[in-house]
Amino acid sequence: MRLEVLNAAGLDTADALARLMGSEALLGRLLGKFAADENCARLAAAAEKDDADAALEAAHALKGVSGNLSMTRLYELTARQCELIRGGDWPAARALVDDVVAEHDALVAAIAEALA
Repeated sequence: MRLEVLNAAGLDTADALARLMGSEALLGRLLGKFAADENCARLAAAAEKDDADAALEAAHALKGVSGNLSMTRLYELTARQCELIRGGDWPAARALVDDVVAEHDALVAAIAEALA
């Protein structure tokens, strides 16, 4: 596993490995599951349908996974998005969708490269 690729993409590998008792194999399996997860697509679809409730569900799931895997930038974006939706500012939360999707896609690409 190429940890430097993951670090460059915004994944704090030292923190993630500390959470996983140093197991790169487990990190690799979890990253593979993250890359296949549909929550980012669900978030984009919810924004397109103007469905704040569905967007909150997807953003909250992404926030949890990204926090557990030490994906710092994605976690910060989705945490902010959840906060905005819960605070009633759906337009501002919806405006973050493109940033969340871009960050997610960059992580997925880095995961593919790091695990190749």
